[in-house]
Amino acid sequence: MSNHESVFPTTSSIPLENRVASVFVHVTDLRKSAEWYSSLLGLPIKEERLNGGPVYWFDFQGTHLILDSNAANHQNPDWNEGMKPRMMFPARDIDQAYRYIQDSGETCFEPERHGTMAYFNFRDPEGNCHMACWTAVQEDGPEFAAQSPIIPRIGGVFVDVKNMPEAAKWYTDLLGVPLDEAAASQNIYSVPVTSGAALLLDQHRHLNQDSFTELFFFETEDFEGALEFVRNHGFQLAGEPNYFPDLREFSLIDPDGNRIVVAQMN
Repeated sequence: MSNHESVFPTTSSIPLENRVASVFVHVTDLRKSAEWYSSLLGLPIKEERLNGGPVYWFDFQGTHLILDSNAANHQNPDWNEGMKPRMMFPARDIDQAYRYIQDSGETCFEPERHGTMAYFNFRDPEGNCHMACWTAVQEDGPEFAAQSPIIPRIGGVFVDVKNMPEAAKWYTDLLGVPLDEAAASQNIYSVPVTSGAALLLDQHRHLNQDSFTELFFFETEDFEGALEFVRNHGFQLAGEPNYFPDLREFSLIDPDGNRIVVAQMN
C-alpha cells in the first residue's frame, strides 16, 4: 500500500467526531493529583468526585481533563500498561466506530458498556493508545471560577511520532480530514479539528532523542504572571522557560513525573 492510499474506509460519515473530547493523565494518588492540578488552576476540589472511583475529572471548555488512577484496570488480568489512553475521541456509534477502526487499525479490546456509556481503546501505527467513547449523557458545563493566571483550558494535546508523513496521513484518514502534505514535512503537524484542543503530532522528542514526553498545554494570557505564580507556589519547573518569536512556554512536572506545558501564543 502506498503512503497516499487511505487505510480507512472511504465514507462520508466517519463514526468518530473530529475533536478531542478529553485528555488523560495517569496518576498513582488520585487525591494528591487532583489537589495539584486544582491548585495550579486555582479551582476548588470537588469532594464528590473523590468517592472511591478510579478517576477525577475537570470540565473544561472544549477539551476536558481526566486524572485516571487505573485502579479498576489493575484488577483485570487482560489489561496492561500499553492500554493507557492518551486522549478520548467521541464516537457517534460505538459499534460502528469499533468496526471502522478494527478494519484497518489495532483495537485493544471489544467495546465495554456501562449504562449510558461505552468505550474501547485502540492504537495508532506507532503504538500510541487512545480511547473512542460514546455516551448518552450531556457533558457538564465548564468550570470558570479559577483563581490563577493559568487558564483552565487545554490548548493542545501532543502525540509523539517518529514518522511524521505516515502519522499525519493516518490521523487525517482516521478523522476524515484533508492531508496537508507540505505541513507533514515539518516537525509539528496540527490535525484539523472542529473544536476544543488542537491535535498536535510532534516529532521533536524523537529527533532530539528525549526520554520524556509532554502531554498537553494549558493556555495563559499572562506568561510572566503564570511563571511567577508557579514559582511562588512551589511547583516544579522542568528547566528554564523557552522564548520563541511566536510562542513562550515552560514545562511543569506533576506529582507522577508527567510533563505538562503552559504556553502563550504571541
